[in-house]
Amino acid sequence: MRVTRHAITAACTLAALSMLVTALPANAQPDEEDTGWSARIGALAMAVPRYEGADSHRLRVLPVLRVTYDDRYFFSHHGLGVNLLTDEGLDLAVAVGYDGGRGSGKDDALTGYRSVRDTAVGRLLLDYRFGAMKLHVDIATDLLDRGHGGTQATVGLSGLLDNGAGTTLMVGPSLTWGSGDLMHSYFSTTPDRLNRAALAGEVLPGSRPGYAAGAGVKNIALTGILIHSLNDEWSIIGHAAYARMMGDAADSPFVRDQGSRNQLSGGLGLSYSF
Repeated sequence: MRVTRHAITAACTLAALSMLVTALPANAQPDEEDTGWSARIGALAMAVPRYEGADSHRLRVLPVLRVTYDDRYFFSHHGLGVNLLTDEGLDLAVAVGYDGGRGSGKDDALTGYRSVRDTAVGRLLLDYRFGAMKLHVDIATDLLDRGHGGTQATVGLSGLLDNGAGTTLMVGPSLTWGSGDLMHSYFSTTPDRLNRAALAGEVLPGSRPGYAAGAGVKNIALTGILIHSLNDEWSIIGHAAYARMMGDAADSPFVRDQGSRNQLSGGLGLSYSF
């Protein structure tokens, strides 16, 4: 999961929502005709960093959404996708989705720098379940080369504990890597990242101008999700995540000088399945 206009911190958010929508029980109705459609909708009220690497937070309401047809086609926070393979715990899918970028007005630390534009991303998604564990891989690439222009890959491992009475806990680590273009777009302070006002000397850009971020591990994270089913349709969701910025991302002026390497997020939500 990077911070977008409509999402929380990159690796934590994407990994957490992916764990969430695949773990919540579907509302099966054996006495009704199976139309092939199933859906899960809801919302999470989250306290999240103002931008990836920030030391302050804001409140966001995030959707929990997954609509599937015939267990093959789906629409979720990943975008519109298709399951290519589902076999003995292994799921492989591709999707096309939206990346909202990062506005320079999110925080004073970004003043003087260009926004990262929104774009369409292509995703390769892989889940492998073994026992009570699940390995998740999410690779996202800028398809239009108009946003960050790069690729991000997240690998996560989560364990599931079920008390048998409707309460489920999922917890596990993840690691996120970013390509050179992506890291440059979000964490560099080189002249090409300055906006017109900064180039004209009208505003003072952030500290340590001239910093160039390169490809590498962006963060490591630990995410926990608690789900309590009220009935077959309704579930309460609790979410908490910690991410530690790494490598060139952690050394960026946006993080090291004006933000924090330690990123926390958390919140509560409600979902409905039908």
